[in-house]
Amino acid sequence: MHKSSWVPVVSVMGSLVGCGDVPLSDAETLDSSRQGLLPIVTCPVGAVVVTFEPPLRAFPQDVLTTTSQSYSNCTTLLGDPVTSASTSRQTLQRGLTCDSLLGILSTRSALTWNTGETSNFVNTQIRLATEPPTSVAVEVGTVSSGKFEGSTAVRTATYLSADIAQCQSEAGVARLEGL
Repeated sequence: MHKSSWVPVVSVMGSLVGCGDVPLSDAETLDSSRQGLLPIVTCPVGAVVVTFEPPLRAFPQDVLTTTSQSYSNCTTLLGDPVTSASTSRQTLQRGLTCDSLLGILSTRSALTWNTGETSNFVNTQIRLATEPPTSVAVEVGTVSSGKFEGSTAVRTATYLSADIAQCQSEAGVARLEGL
């Protein structure tokens, strides 16, 4: 007899769903309260806008970063259902340059679900350059508190307006938009 090896996942703008493939016997059920399972949520549709004031340049400067994200078409397995979520935050980042857009960063965010409940995330973000003008950001971490606490969190965003070459211009990079 094998127990299911579920991996709790909250996935936004990605298609990762964590669950094991070990079958349950006929006598066992998927009662999450009895087996200590955590919900699995995926939100495959979303949008993100990031603005920089002043615009990012090749040289270090203090920058106010504003990020707004929205997610929809969410599905929930083994938990109270949610259908959408959003988040918005402002951060003053010291010594930010265009090179800061690539590499590994630690991030914290709070997502508000359509139910009014909140999930607080602690993630590590890896942003990769792809063919200009796009870049891809992947965040992996945990839900540290709130709805779905203890779950693994995965977020993938493709930025369609990340022309890093603009950093060399007088205008710099003032905005990123992604899916």
